[in-house]
Amino acid sequence: MNPGSEKALALIAACMPEFGATELGRSGGELLVSLPVPLADGRAPIYSLNIAVFGASAVAREISPLLLPAFCPERHINRDGSFCLYWRDVDDIVIDRPDAAWAWWETLVRFLQLQTRAARLRCWPDGQGRAHGPAAALHQLRAESAAERLGEPFPSYLADRRLTVTVRGGGSEGPAVQVLRDGQRLFSVWVRSARVVNLRRPCVCPAGGRRRPAVLRSCGDHAEQAAILAIELHRMREEEEAFWEVLRGAPCCGSIEGCPLATDAHACRPARAA
Repeated sequence: MNPGSEKALALIAACMPEFGATELGRSGGELLVSLPVPLADGRAPIYSLNIAVFGASAVAREISPLLLPAFCPERHINRDGSFCLYWRDVDDIVIDRPDAAWAWWETLVRFLQLQTRAARLRCWPDGQGRAHGPAAALHQLRAESAAERLGEPFPSYLADRRLTVTVRGGGSEGPAVQVLRDGQRLFSVWVRSARVVNLRRPCVCPAGGRRRPAVLRSCGDHAEQAAILAIELHRMREEEEAFWEVLRGAPCCGSIEGCPLATDAHACRPARAA
């Protein structure tokens, strides 16, 4: 084990008492721990976890899948059972200081608390999940940035998963991406030119709803941001569809409503909830 991994493992181990964790064993770059996870209802299910360190990063998984599914993309559990705690390209936790180790433990506990809610709600709670696959997540990040530039209510629409896209038409400009809110069309963007179909329409931001509505093409950079939002949502959907296609035929744990792996009732088996 290299010095960086040794330091990261030592920092993680040093934080265990603060989270009520107990060391069960240690070997090389792996730490076996027992971790009670406090819940809002007063319960504290105990997870037996394997924490493995690679460089200054750490991943966790159940030693045996007892409280969680062995694999569930919708619950951010990878095929090897490891937890997808964060998106490393954007919000990686480099465990090189005590406060970083503490943040890693806090993220792990929060992840396991969300798992309990996900099992009860049969969906990932609070709209906090990243799109599946690094490419899809990158498009999601860009869509979120465009939504922030457009202002409310677009960030809320995205967080609540109220925005969807569909591709229509094939005229002189080619196909267009339609952005829909709750199934109702908001605006369309030409795919080829990445331009809003009608730049003379009222802006999609609240200024477009005034008595004298702001026109999209002259409302700051909102025409550009609306186009980015549409194209990035479209690309995110394409990447997610490709992600699920690769997993076609993989077993479904049956714990999440509408999971793409649940192609039929026989594909699912109930998962144990914490």
